[in-house]
Amino acid sequence: MKNLIIMLFVTIVCATASFAQVIKSLQAYSDGSNIILRWNTEDETNVKEFIIERRAGTIGTFNRIANLNPKGASLYEYIDQTAFKSTASIYQYKIKIKFTSEIADQDVGPVTVSHSVNSVKRTWGSIKAMFR
Repeated sequence: MKNLIIMLFVTIVCATASFAQVIKSLQAYSDGSNIILRWNTEDETNVKEFIIERRAGTIGTFNRIANLNPKGASLYEYIDQTAFKSTASIYQYKIKIKFTSEIADQDVGPVTVSHSVNSVKRTWGSIKAMFR
């Protein structure tokens, strides 16, 4: 019985350690042209990559828009320069954390951002994209 209790305790401690919080804070805001995501990490042990996902509105599936490699505990910033292409004014973002080991992926978010872009910028951005 004593061994069973010890094994249970060790299992709980190991499970808690493997689900340690990687991202301390996640923020997103619009600067009028782009949407900026910022997050702080604390412990990036076994982190393979951060996958940034976005959806227009608050309903529907998230789509992958970028991958970032970990660089150690630090401040990350991602600038979404493609949000102007949509006529949506509300976006939600989340970050999926992929691990190198058998730890399950971890989702952080969503965070919601209100973003208004005038039609001139949207049209000009589309014209520039044709010539890239």
